[in-house]
Amino acid sequence: MSKEYLTVEHIAKELGLSEETILRWIRNKELKAYRLGKTYRITKEDYQEFLDQRYTGKPDEEKKD
Repeated sequence: MSKEYLTVEHIAKELGLSEETILRWIRNKELKAYRLGKTYRITKEDYQEFLDQRYTGKPDEEKKD
């Protein structure tokens, strides 16, 4: 089964944020992305997981206080 990928531009428009914000999340490894040439692609699954963690208050399992 093939995965569906989203662009940085698509996510930025959907969230009403700048592309630079999305790229910062990718660089900081907050949002998992795959580099294809000079661009990034994000799977729908990774994007949804990111939203669930970021916007529902669910703690990130990798970060420890």
